[in-house]
Amino acid sequence: MIRRVLKWVFAFVAAWRVFGPIITPRFPVGQEHPWRIPGRTVFVGNREFLVRQVGDRSKPDLVLIHGLGGASLTEWYEVGPMLVDDFRLTIVENRNHGLSPRVTARYSVEDTADDVAAVMAAVGVDRAHVAGYSMGGTVAQALAHRHPPRVDRLALIATFSFHPKSWKWARMVGAVTVRGWERVTGTGTPEVRAGYLLLRGAVSREHAEFMWDETHRRDPDGGAAATMALLRFDSRPWVSQIDQPTLVIIPGRDQLVPVRWQRDLASRIPDTKVEKVEGAFHEVVWTHPELIAKALLEFFG
Repeated sequence: MIRRVLKWVFAFVAAWRVFGPIITPRFPVGQEHPWRIPGRTVFVGNREFLVRQVGDRSKPDLVLIHGLGGASLTEWYEVGPMLVDDFRLTIVENRNHGLSPRVTARYSVEDTADDVAAVMAAVGVDRAHVAGYSMGGTVAQALAHRHPPRVDRLALIATFSFHPKSWKWARMVGAVTVRGWERVTGTGTPEVRAGYLLLRGAVSREHAEFMWDETHRRDPDGGAAATMALLRFDSRPWVSQIDQPTLVIIPGRDQLVPVRWQRDLASRIPDTKVEKVEGAFHEVVWTHPELIAKALLEFFG
């Protein structure tokens, strides 16, 4: 009986994928783009990366690095406008995210950090403060370690130094399963991520279409490659060598990166200040942008 049901389910899914229409949600009236910063592309080797810059060139440089499944604007459109009067912002779209290149071969977080350093050089940012959110926080760590002359001060938001083994393997199995589901059905992470942020009220209804479009600029294989790079990341052998002043911002109820992981990271970096955002979940950059911006302005100012 179960085999028969599964057979019909797979047959239906296959037929829908071949012959069915592409369905997009109906968005409420009055949709807006929340932060209209045009981007441009620069080459790193033979790969072309999207980068956005905004702010007065006379101001200190601040590089913002987004998280897994995001893009240059999705995590920063709430916080960024509160920083732009005090900094020139540079926001890079990482490989396998947004409009930057798709890379399905195995790579590391350190490779992504090298990409960011090369983009900084290409757009004339010799040295900058750096803030990274979630996966962007792992990239920021690697950037500070591998390219220390480029990083003045460092802010790490809702991030970690490594995955404990049990968590890593469980999440790797999950990533492979999600990739398979997305290959077959054409749906998965983008719908879940955008839907969750909207249901939680982290993203305003008038920004629903923007978030949907931005989150869907990915493919299953590129997304899986980025996830695997994140899960293999382990900065413990070198993170104590980071000598830039560092701010670690910890959402007090983070459901994706346990608070104890974030405190462990903070304990490993010699010159560290810790800010805890009580009651905040992993989506802190959307739900508490004023607190994040205030902490960054005070630390980098």
